[in-house]
Amino acid sequence: MSERPAKSYFESKADKEAAAKKSSALNQVCQWAVDNQTGWSLALLALIHGYDVVFANKTSPFVHLQHQISGDAEGRFERGCRDVYYVLYWVVAFTLIRITVMNKVLEPLARWGGVSSSRKVTRFGEQGWLVVYYIISNTVGMYVMSTQPHWLNTRHFWIDYPEGHRQMSSLMKS
Repeated sequence: MSERPAKSYFESKADKEAAAKKSSALNQVCQWAVDNQTGWSLALLALIHGYDVVFANKTSPFVHLQHQISGDAEGRFERGCRDVYYVLYWVVAFTLIRITVMNKVLEPLARWGGVSSSRKVTRFGEQGWLVVYYIISNTVGMYVMSTQPHWLNTRHFWIDYPEGHRQMSSLMKS
């Protein structure tokens, strides 16, 4: 019977690093966040909407666009520091949408199609989400751009630059 050769320095070092990585508190927190995406996303969205209704009188920067130009007849907006709250809200919302579409639509579709390996089912869900996301975001992006004056007319890129380009419609900003 042959003995197993001793591990090389690099193999033993990689094993030690992998063991340390598995036991670190940060790794455990990150793994928990990945494993419970649906739960924490729902909880955060419920908390944000509850705050918006109860305390912010439906003006929370997480849910509603900020920095509307006062007195503007078209109801346009400017960029501002409080826009980061709106972006964070949508990061959480898209996390929930992504995990829901992957788990409830795409992965069952892969199993129905005969994919049996759990890694391949997960891969199908991830790639399917990218297809869904890019089709929707490109379609919406094309619609938003087609409603702007610079659609197929590049001269409008420079009209009133830069002041005129800091103001945007609610559709463009959101």
